[in-house]
Amino acid sequence: MKNLLISILALTMLSALPIRLMANPGFNWVFASGSTQLELSLDQAIEMGISQNLALKIEKIDPLLRKTYIDTEKARFDPVVSANFSGTERISKVIFQQGDLGQNVTNRTDAGISVSRISTSGTLTEFGVSTIRTRSARSDNLFSTRFGVNIEHPLKQGAGREVNLVSLRKAELDLAWSEYELTGFVLSLVAEIENRYWEYYLRNRELEIVQESLKLAQQQQQETARRIEAGSIPESEAAAAEAEVTLRQVELIDAESHACRSAVSLLRVINPDTENFWTSMPVIKEEMFSFATASDTLSQLIQTALANRPEIDQADLMMQRDQLEVVSTRNGLLPRLDFFANLGKTGYATSLSGTNPKPGEEGSYDIQAGFVYELTRGRREAKAEHQRAELNVKARRQAIKNLEQLIKQEVINAFIEVNRTRQQILATAATTEKQKEKLRVEEVKFDVGKTTAFQVAQAQRDLTEAMIAEIKAAVEHQQAFTELLRASGQLLGQRKIFLSND
Repeated sequence: MKNLLISILALTMLSALPIRLMANPGFNWVFASGSTQLELSLDQAIEMGISQNLALKIEKIDPLLRKTYIDTEKARFDPVVSANFSGTERISKVIFQQGDLGQNVTNRTDAGISVSRISTSGTLTEFGVSTIRTRSARSDNLFSTRFGVNIEHPLKQGAGREVNLVSLRKAELDLAWSEYELTGFVLSLVAEIENRYWEYYLRNRELEIVQESLKLAQQQQQETARRIEAGSIPESEAAAAEAEVTLRQVELIDAESHACRSAVSLLRVINPDTENFWTSMPVIKEEMFSFATASDTLSQLIQTALANRPEIDQADLMMQRDQLEVVSTRNGLLPRLDFFANLGKTGYATSLSGTNPKPGEEGSYDIQAGFVYELTRGRREAKAEHQRAELNVKARRQAIKNLEQLIKQEVINAFIEVNRTRQQILATAATTEKQKEKLRVEEVKFDVGKTTAFQVAQAQRDLTEAMIAEIKAAVEHQQAFTELLRASGQLLGQRKIFLSND
C-alpha cells in the first residue's frame, strides 16, 4: 500500500515538471530506434519554421514577382531608340529625247535613327535624323539629310499624369498587397507553430499520465492478488483489477499514437529536413509556462486589431485600386482629341557631308500640324465600364465594414476563450484535488475491506482524467492567448518578429 501511495504522489508531481520524452514503443512506429532527438524551445521552433517552412518560401516569391510588374510599367516611359537601313534598285523603261525606248536603272539607300519617349503626361516626343541617297543611270548621286521633331499630345482622352500612371499605381498597390499578404501568412504560421508546439506538449503530458496510471493499475492488481492469496478478499476481485490493467494498456496505445501524430505535425510545419522531416524526434524543452494574461481591455484589443491586422491594409489597397479603375474608365468616356506637330529641315548635296541641314543655312523646311478627333457614338461600352467601376467602389466600402466586423468578432471570441480557459484552469485544478482525496478514501476503505477493487480502480481512473483535464485546460489557455494575440495583430511584435521589404 505504501508503494501505491508513492506512485500516486509521483503522478501528482508530474504537473510541476518540464517535459522530457520517455522511450515509448509507439514512437518507434515512425521514428527509428536510436534516432536523433531535436530539442526545441518555443522560440527555436518559431525561428526554424520561419526560415524553413516550404509554404512560407513560396509566399516570399510573390512580392518579388510583383516587383517585376512595376518595372514593366515603368518601362513604358523609357526612351526607345529605333534605327533603319534599306536599299532598293529599280529597272524601268524610259523614252529618250531622240525618241528611242531605253532602259533606266535607279537605286536608293535609306538610313535613319530616332529616339522617342512617352512622358507621364501622355506626350509622345520623337527626335530623328534620316539620310537618303538616290542615283540613276541618267544622274549622279543625290544625298538628302533630314532632322525632324515629332510631337503628339492628347488633349482629352489619355491626357494627364493621373490617367497615364494608373497601370503603374496598380502595380505598386499589388506589390504592397502581396507584402501585407506575406505578413498575414507569417502571422498565421507563427500561431500555427505555437498551437502545434503546445499540442505536442499536451500529448506528451497525457502520455506520461497514462503511463503512470498503468503502473498504478498494475500495482493495484498486485496488491489485489496478494490480498486474495492472504484470504482477506474474495477471488472475484481479481477480474476487476485485471480488466483495469487491460483498459489502461488500451489507453496507453492511443496516447502513444496521438503523441506520435502530434510530433509529425510539429515537424512538418517547422521542416527541419525537407526530404526527411520526420527522422529527428522532437523533444520539448520549454519549462512549464506561466499563465498568459492580457492587460488590455476588450475595446483596446479591438482598436489594436483594426490598426494592426494586415487584412485591413489589404482592403484599403483594394479600395485604392478600385478608385484607380474609376479614373481609368472616366478617361474612356472622353473623346479622343490629339494635337500633333511635325517639324523638319532637310539639306541636299551631291555628297553626304554637304547635306548637314544647319539652322540658318539654305535648305528645305517642312511643317505639319493639326488635330485628330475621334468619338464613338453612344459610348455604351465606356459608360458600362465606368458604372461598373463606381459600383465596385461602393461594394468595396461595404466589404471593408464587413471585414472590420469579422475581425472584431474574432477578437471578442478569442477574448472570451482566454477568460473561459482561465476559469477552467481553476476548476480543473480543484477537481484534481477532489479526485485525489476520493482515491485516498477509497484506498482506506479497501484496506479495511469496505470497498472493492473496482471502486479503487474507478477512483484511479477519475484522477487520471482529472489530471489530463487540468493540463489540457492549461494548454488550451496558452493556445487561446496565442489566438488573441493573432486576432489583435500583436503576435509578431510580441515574438519580436519583424519582416523586411527586401
